[in-house]
Amino acid sequence: MKGFSTDSIEILRLLENYPLKSYSVLAEKIGVSTQTLIRRVKDLESRNIIRTVHSSLNPESMLLQRYVVIFLVSSLSQVSLLELSCDIHPYASSRNRIFGSEYGLYARFDIPVGSYNHFKSFLEMVNNKEYCDKFFVYKSEGNRIFYPQPYCNNIMDIDEFDLKSYFSKKISEKDSNTQKKNNLSSSIEYHPIQLLILRDITTNMRTPMSQLLERYKSYLDISKDKEAFHRLPKGFKPHIKDYFSEEKTENAIYIDFKKKYHSILDNHVENYWLDVNRKYFSMFIRFAYVISGISKNEKSDIFNLLRNERPPFSVYLEDFGKDLYLSISLPPYYQTQFAYLMKLSYENFSTYLLDSFGYNAVKYRFYVHNYNIDKQKWRDDGDWMYDKVIQDIDDKVSKNQLRSVSNRIE
Repeated sequence: MKGFSTDSIEILRLLENYPLKSYSVLAEKIGVSTQTLIRRVKDLESRNIIRTVHSSLNPESMLLQRYVVIFLVSSLSQVSLLELSCDIHPYASSRNRIFGSEYGLYARFDIPVGSYNHFKSFLEMVNNKEYCDKFFVYKSEGNRIFYPQPYCNNIMDIDEFDLKSYFSKKISEKDSNTQKKNNLSSSIEYHPIQLLILRDITTNMRTPMSQLLERYKSYLDISKDKEAFHRLPKGFKPHIKDYFSEEKTENAIYIDFKKKYHSILDNHVENYWLDVNRKYFSMFIRFAYVISGISKNEKSDIFNLLRNERPPFSVYLEDFGKDLYLSISLPPYYQTQFAYLMKLSYENFSTYLLDSFGYNAVKYRFYVHNYNIDKQKWRDDGDWMYDKVIQDIDDKVSKNQLRSVSNRIE
């Protein structure tokens, strides 16, 4: 890791694993003063090495259904069109470029339950316009596991880690924590303030609750022509004005906001992580595997193992029903070992390298206008999910408002 001191690496690993802990608590963990830790953190921030703390929302708890789409292309020019399509679609939640034997895009969409036909029309349009050669759609079962790179990395710092022995372990079902968030309601109601909270914690979860409250109150002073997506969304001001009504005491507003804030965190935040500029790090390569036709027992074994014995590397696991998605970040030597292990263990799987640099990997901010405030439901009509999306894409393409793939490789 060229240009990085041991202290900087230690702090980076600490922040990755405890992104929301106070600096005083983190400083105590590594035996330095709070002021020293803050100084080193600010140095990492000034060098654009660490950014904000992103969060992922649990779609099922919000009555949304996650679909993962892998788009494959034969020309790099198609990637720009695919990225534009994802950038415009209101329910896209993230995308990554993929490369290897095949090139394309890995994208996630969290759409309203029951609106798959409109989403399918969107995908078919992308394919018919030859933005991609083919695509594969996977429906998430809502069962996921995510771990960042551990603070104490015993691959790099202690003894060699035996990948084969680890993945051959059997953990019984009764010992595994298989609890999932369930929402038994058939409808969900959000106050506009909660939508703003959802929006802002997806891009910076470390923002203090009190600071968010002051930010939203300041929206009352924004003129109508200054309302914008990145600040006060259009149509929200009357609701903000009502929320901060002069008839309410400051204490009553604070208590209500605190209740709404923690309700969002407790019910909808699935995981969170520190956004790190990966172009400065060369020791880890991130591979994604889609294992097809995996048995229920094999899938259960992997989930049970990861839930009970966290591995010393970053991993993401998601249940696709008949398939299983596994993303893993390892140094090249261990990645090679893992590739052989996959070949020995499974007959049918696809392998992709994930691009996680700059604009090539995007985590979208929660889009508040997906929710119809007046009707208290997600927008799931064809105009919102398909017609308007196509119009916006065609308009951007006609104006040649595309990013060049060759110019965006970092």
